[in-house]
Amino acid sequence: MRTVASIDIGTDKIVALIGEVDSYGDIHIIGVGESKSRGIDKGSITRLGVAARAIATAVREAEEMSGQKVTDVVINVSGPNLKSQNEVGTTSVSPSPVEVEEEHIKRLLDMSIAKGKEDGFEIIHAIPRRYTLDDQEGIEDPIGLIGSKLAAQVHIVKVGTTLSRNLEKAVTSAGFEPVSKVVSALASARAVLREEEKEDGVLLIDMGAGLTDFVLFLEGHPVITGSIPLAGNVITKDISFFMKVDHEEAERIKKEEGIALVDMVKEGDVLKIKPRGETRELSIEKFRLAEVIQVRLEEIVEKIVEEIEKSGFKLDSANAGVVITGGCANLKGIKEFLERFTDLPARVGIPTGLIGLKEKIEDPRYSTAVGLLKFSVLPEGVVSEKKPVISRNNSGNYKDIRERIKEFFREIL
Repeated sequence: MRTVASIDIGTDKIVALIGEVDSYGDIHIIGVGESKSRGIDKGSITRLGVAARAIATAVREAEEMSGQKVTDVVINVSGPNLKSQNEVGTTSVSPSPVEVEEEHIKRLLDMSIAKGKEDGFEIIHAIPRRYTLDDQEGIEDPIGLIGSKLAAQVHIVKVGTTLSRNLEKAVTSAGFEPVSKVVSALASARAVLREEEKEDGVLLIDMGAGLTDFVLFLEGHPVITGSIPLAGNVITKDISFFMKVDHEEAERIKKEEGIALVDMVKEGDVLKIKPRGETRELSIEKFRLAEVIQVRLEEIVEKIVEEIEKSGFKLDSANAGVVITGGCANLKGIKEFLERFTDLPARVGIPTGLIGLKEKIEDPRYSTAVGLLKFSVLPEGVVSEKKPVISRNNSGNYKDIRERIKEFFREIL
């Protein structure tokens, strides 16, 4: 089996996963490590040495559990300056129709990447949407087909170069080699979204502690990827301010008593809090806590909708609705809040498609780390050393099926 590892570097926590990939391409989780984030804020490294030690702590814990040592890791990247754009790439295959090869797709993607370049930014993903071959539209995988002109819309995602390089430095300082970087929202999407949701149109929201990352899928492909610098921590600060409690007490109240929708609070429900400087507990009406949480959630989702509309898309095109994941997805009533606020169906996204330690990782808090592991096996759309990894879509699936059948007959013969 091949060993793979991922590190989800967040504002509140760092999660390291170690997995083994079997002959079928399935990932078996054999190690999980977690540490408190230090020297990291909203995707940026603020204290290099402190951040490196926190990263090392999480990975060492996963190594001890798995009994494996790792060096190469896949890491996530995000931040307030994360942005995306859609470029149209076109390339001539041949004056007369010939078979399309990988080199033609690489040329097309390279042209799109060149269009997306911007001073101070590093391109992390170049993801082609459905191709057009001559006059034939809607092609999923053109390799092997006959044509003379190839075109595609390409989704480009980029982040500040300084932020990205400092993340790399923190990981290398911890003793590991970041062989690939994946945008957090796309990693989480890989972990929790179903293919039919992507086809129908779906908005994925990953709400962590420092950032709320999002990606809108239409017709199976991402069309806008972004990040909002407001998330769970600002909700905790609001609770701390309005209820006059310290940060730790506010975090406890949010997790244990918090409700995302005021209408879900039963009349007369109260909760106990301990204000700053007080030795005795006080009782307050629970709907006041829900009001604080709901107001901030409305602001965050409004900003996401604004970003989507500013890019020329509409939220109501997400026919499959909204999927929320990340730590804040565990907030009671978050599904009902999203359904009420967006007028779309909603669900909480939990990582799927892995084997081993399910009781540990089947939690929205681990979506990004799980998605990173999946990208380590199938890194489609990742730009590595300025070269995109080509998605083979259907042909890759057929190959996988053939290999599974062969393996089955080898086992029974």
